[in-house]
Amino acid sequence: MKIALGIGAIALAFDLGDRLQAGKAMPLGHIAGALNIPLAGLAARTAELARARCPIVLVCLTDKRSAQAAAELAGAGIRHVAVLRGGMRGWRGGG
Repeated sequence: MKIALGIGAIALAFDLGDRLQAGKAMPLGHIAGALNIPLAGLAARTAELARARCPIVLVCLTDKRSAQAAAELAGAGIRHVAVLRGGMRGWRGGG
């Protein structure tokens, strides 16, 4: 799903939180419009993500899983990837 990032910029946002494993909603919520792809399921979606025609923004609780996912995608030749630094904690805390 595409989300607006301001001034006409559009990106695909992916929340890497593993809600099924946690068995509950993420404690800091979810960014509207972001799709949930648990980190464990990322490899199965790499070919699909490689076809994206806009930047990909990766989000998790702190940015650790997002950074790992970005490295995996870069290793697969996908270069239009960004990590939301600070993750949801930073997003919600304004930091």
